[in-house]
Amino acid sequence: MPLLLNKELREAMEQSAERTVPLVDRRYHKHEEYRALGLKAAQYYRIMDLFIPRFSELSLPEILKSAQALLDMRIGELGHAGIHILSLRTKDLTPDHFSLFDRMADGFHSWSHVDGFCIDILQPLLAAHPKETLGLLERWSGSSNRFKRRASIVTFVRKAGASGKYTDPMLKLCEKLIWDKEDIVQKGVGWALKDNLRSAKDVVLPYILELRRRGVPSTITLYAIRDLKGEERKAVLAVKRNPKSRPSIKS
Repeated sequence: MPLLLNKELREAMEQSAERTVPLVDRRYHKHEEYRALGLKAAQYYRIMDLFIPRFSELSLPEILKSAQALLDMRIGELGHAGIHILSLRTKDLTPDHFSLFDRMADGFHSWSHVDGFCIDILQPLLAAHPKETLGLLERWSGSSNRFKRRASIVTFVRKAGASGKYTDPMLKLCEKLIWDKEDIVQKGVGWALKDNLRSAKDVVLPYILELRRRGVPSTITLYAIRDLKGEERKAVLAVKRNPKSRPSIKS
């Protein structure tokens, strides 16, 4: 049943895109082999609206099987569909499913899949099972998989960042990732700092100033201060790097 639904979903997307062979998308994924059918957002959501009622009738094991199979196709829109379908059952997901998430994350090939997974799947789990989810993120922060490393910190953006509940573990993981050589990880760190700055400025802003002094990649600090304006922003940009404080960049 789930694999048949997946087949019908793929056919509907291919027909809407008028393309059966996905092409590498370099517009938003310059450094990744992100293959996509080329669906516009409106087309994607229209198709998903048609299929969601049918996927909603599946059992949790069937949902998990369907989501994994869609991600395994390594086609952008179908990967997003897998995450979308999995998000239908977030209330039923527990730390017992973390080993499956490990396998799913090993198959990510786009920062956009990471971000969708973090916001729609991992954030609800962080709220429901904070200790176990933080343990998963800690493990992922040390992974050789750059998408897992990005996921370990992007889980703290948006609502999680604005809540002010996770500032300390977020800063701990930032510290592990500030010298990461991967652009998508650096941007993830900056994004987490930016969103947590809204709820814990007294702690996060001094940390950003310290990062400037330590000479971390500017990708991180410039992203982190996107919301700052006027004199506050000028003060951060005025901080000069202390060259003695910079370690070698880790992979």
